[in-house]
Amino acid sequence: MDKSILRFILRYSAKQQLVVVALTILSWPILYATLELPKSIVNEAIGGKAGWTRGILGETMEQVTFLVILCFGFLFFVIANGVIKYFLNVYAGRLGERMLRRLRFQLYSRVLRFPLPHFKKVSQGEIIPMITAEVEPLGGYIGIAMSTPMFFGGMLLVYQGFIFAQDIFLGAAA
Repeated sequence: MDKSILRFILRYSAKQQLVVVALTILSWPILYATLELPKSIVNEAIGGKAGWTRGILGETMEQVTFLVILCFGFLFFVIANGVIKYFLNVYAGRLGERMLRRLRFQLYSRVLRFPLPHFKKVSQGEIIPMITAEVEPLGGYIGIAMSTPMFFGGMLLVYQGFIFAQDIFLGAAA
């Protein structure tokens, strides 16, 4: 048995934790796009002068068409960010349950190593809840041990980067 829970997590689920980290990193550019597109919608598509045309990928379009494209792009990125968060949460939950099952199995095998006279003194009502209920909160933690700090830390960095990109003094104040 490992000395710390983090060592247990890394020993038995390092590959799965890397998948969770990769999904988390994949969500950062999409999050930035959900911040940048509303700015473009307000400043360029709505706030632009009447009668202007805009060129995107070699196509010239009017203001309303440009606004509709930006709005659908924003909708796409919001949905994509939600889908990534959904898959991240489901994958982390499944990972937590698998690791919880492994931890319970290890605890059960450790309990079976106790000397037989110990089982005569201890009731089943003490041993079984120790294995099942006492380690239950660890299952949730194991699934999100890497993803939650990376997700929220990355979200903070994306927001800070966006604020600094808009105005350096506003970013310094924030």
